[in-house]
Amino acid sequence: MRSTWKRLFVVAVAALGLAAQADAAVGKTKLKVGYAPGGGSVLTFLAQDQKLFEKEGVEVELVQFASSSDGLNALNSGKIDIGISFGTAGPLTFISKGSDFSIIGGHLSGGHPVIALPEKAQKIKTIGDFRGKTVATPRIYTADIVWRGALKRAGLDPEKDVKIIELKNPAAVLEAVKAGKADVGIGASSILLKAKESGVAVVGWSNYFFPQHPCCRIVAKGKAVKEDPETYRAFLRAILQAEKIKTEKPELAVDVNKRYLNLDDKMAREFTLEPHQETHADPNRKGVTRMWHDMKSIDYVEGDIDLNRYVNVDLYRDALKELQRRNPKDKFYREAKKRFDRQN
Repeated sequence: MRSTWKRLFVVAVAALGLAAQADAAVGKTKLKVGYAPGGGSVLTFLAQDQKLFEKEGVEVELVQFASSSDGLNALNSGKIDIGISFGTAGPLTFISKGSDFSIIGGHLSGGHPVIALPEKAQKIKTIGDFRGKTVATPRIYTADIVWRGALKRAGLDPEKDVKIIELKNPAAVLEAVKAGKADVGIGASSILLKAKESGVAVVGWSNYFFPQHPCCRIVAKGKAVKEDPETYRAFLRAILQAEKIKTEKPELAVDVNKRYLNLDDKMAREFTLEPHQETHADPNRKGVTRMWHDMKSIDYVEGDIDLNRYVNVDLYRDALKELQRRNPKDKFYREAKKRFDRQN
């Protein structure tokens, strides 16, 4: 009898251990994903809507933030696990100040509008036309870095040749332009619809300053990525599949953005299919490196870092490799591999 109870006790303890392990595994697959409303979130919206995260074994909770800095502060403090649409300059700025961030993928490249009132639009055609202008720009946003880097390359001094009004977010930039406080504003994809609705003119795009520049990167805590890489690989597999859907079924992407961002038909179509916005899950290490050098050239950041410590391309490579294994004849994944080899 004693031996029977002993065996039952061992079985019970083992069962409790397995249950605890199962609970821990379930816990690891839950991710709080932060985003800012704008063009940089559609792949995650698609993955959520089409149950791609669920398919890959990841439970995602979406958390919206008003600005990139708010979202990155939340990531830094552990309130969220991933940021998807907080730019490139923002994460790099946090990294330069000691944040344990890891860039593991991408969402948006290019696509940030340069805006002005219609009566001033004809005065802004080239980078040289910014000389003598009052420019509103959102501090630590990617478009701000791209524009300042272009000024530098054109031989203009941002401190002397341009009057810069630094604001917290692109929405404040739009208001400054509308109120006539700035001749021109360096915007972001998040204000594109409001700019068009309010009659503000789009006079250029960030792509003009830095073609195909990286913007919304997928950012996570470096320690979390090291401790549980498979969860982040699974997240990227879902995002890659969402990119395939957007490429092959753009109307579905329009519908998803319409529902997730509460847009009307016309705005959803313009926003989702805007040709200056490119949505790729690729981390684009080369583009991120160039962005870092631009930030240093305009004294945006000080010191130096080894970017290889903060840009993890292995997770994306593994995610893509697995999808190619599942779909050996799929042209989309072959093209994604070519892009990866070119950009990383």
